[in-house]
Amino acid sequence: MLNTPLLPPTKPSESTMTYSIVLSLTRVLLFLQYMHGTAFQSTNAPSHHRYSNPHQLLMTTSTESNIIREDQAAPPGSLKLLCTTSLEACVILTPLITTIYNDLSTVEVKTKQDNSAFTIADGLVQRLIYVLFDSVNFRGIVGEEDVSTTASSEEEESWDVIDGLPIPATIIPLVHSTKSKIEALASSITGDYSQITVFVDPIDGTREFTSGKGEQCSICIGFSNMEGDAVGGVVYRPLTNNPTWATGVKSEGYSKHNLDSSENENNADYGGLLTSNGSISPFIQSLMEELDMKRVKAGGAGNKMLLLLERSLISNDKDRKDGMLYIQDRGVSRWDTCAAEAVLEAFGGKILKLTHVQQIHDASEGRYKYLESETNLDFIPGMARLTKYNCKNNERIQPNQMIDDVGQVKPYSNLCGLVALGKEWNTVEGLKLISEAVLRAAEKDAPSYD
Repeated sequence: MLNTPLLPPTKPSESTMTYSIVLSLTRVLLFLQYMHGTAFQSTNAPSHHRYSNPHQLLMTTSTESNIIREDQAAPPGSLKLLCTTSLEACVILTPLITTIYNDLSTVEVKTKQDNSAFTIADGLVQRLIYVLFDSVNFRGIVGEEDVSTTASSEEEESWDVIDGLPIPATIIPLVHSTKSKIEALASSITGDYSQITVFVDPIDGTREFTSGKGEQCSICIGFSNMEGDAVGGVVYRPLTNNPTWATGVKSEGYSKHNLDSSENENNADYGGLLTSNGSISPFIQSLMEELDMKRVKAGGAGNKMLLLLERSLISNDKDRKDGMLYIQDRGVSRWDTCAAEAVLEAFGGKILKLTHVQQIHDASEGRYKYLESETNLDFIPGMARLTKYNCKNNERIQPNQMIDDVGQVKPYSNLCGLVALGKEWNTVEGLKLISEAVLRAAEKDAPSYD
């Protein structure tokens, strides 16, 4: 069963059975629409983009037609079923997210202990995803917003307040209708998932969400096995012109996306080294020089993975220099990378720890462990610096303070950096080129690992 949700879901509403019938009829109609030629179309929106009528999204997007077809072919207990159902949940959540985004002036933004932002969109999306999974016997579920749970007993039974933030009255009806749809969808998840752990980032890129760059935000839902390996996932951008996404399960031969790379197919300038919108470390600057790649700024780890995949889909090992890489020596978290790692692997790519590529001894074979845990399973003593983002107990942090005790850090901080690459780089030669560039850059400027 689920462990410590942000706010426990309430009992299913009386309208759930009726809505379930309506949803089933809707799926049939959308399937027929698809069979008559509805095509996928996906375009990244400019940062000022808004939907004119977000309440029509569920009925008009061709994305759902594809989900229906895949859901029919996914057997109980399969990771594919989890992915297709999660993808359909993202479609259902999109009108709510869009409505909140379009009316940010009425939405309160909260600052968490690590100075990152939290909005009602973060809380509502995570809580609704927990409603989706409430009856599934997972080994565990980890969500980014678990750490900020401060709800009173009254709030736990209410959908008018989320983590102390009031829901605007104009949005509340949409919250309840979305909840009913998610409850109806939940019944489609059947089978044994007792060995699966779920990692959820409800709004990856909240800073971008609150600053008018919504097209860089994503919902990340990842699944890991008993060994802690990322094995399935969905990365979904709800605020691009048409929602864009990718999903996959390598072990089941399943990969699906609606990304459109055609406009960049002959554009060599599109490639480069993906970085955050903010400052970068001297190591990353040196690495760009060693790789002879330009900097491509983008927000949100999930969004960067989709940008990388979008370019990888039209690249090959003969034109790596025109491709993309995402290499980071500063901290992200497991919920940022679990889904993205599984999706990239399903499309022939990979995510490795930067420490592994830097040839620092690592018994994990270079992959992060995605398991529910009280301590950080990938901690290397003396490797990373303590920051407000990875510090567990809000202690006073000294400049350049190295972490010697695993008890000092949050259990889900990625302290070892990351190297994300597409299929064109995932070859012996490609990995060798990356490793050599990393080693040369590290000789000039050591990775920050902060």
